[in-house]
Amino acid sequence: MKTLRAYLIVASLIASSCTWLGQPTPQTFNERLATGYSLVTTVRNTAETLLLADKITPDDAQTVQDQANSARTALDVTRTLHSTEPLAADDRLSSIITGLKAIDAYLITQKE
Repeated sequence: MKTLRAYLIVASLIASSCTWLGQPTPQTFNERLATGYSLVTTVRNTAETLLLADKITPDDAQTVQDQANSARTALDVTRTLHSTEPLAADDRLSSIITGLKAIDAYLITQKE
């Protein structure tokens, strides 16, 4: 539980760092959706890089890729849902992005 809490704290810091670094925080649904897709790509690429550098095992890399696939599918469903249920889609999108940021935060800890 401590580890999960630490990852969520790191994910929050990453999210808040966008503004600190001069990057505008995504505001609209489409901007946030694009952020989600970008995070999927980041997670995939980071996992591949760490695998090639022997920082994570093939099983860990496959697990991350599977989670990225699930997140991508969830983003696609959320995009479709937004046209009929925008509030539910916004909530779902926030959850997906939080999960992707937690995976990314985990991968960052594996770089050391």
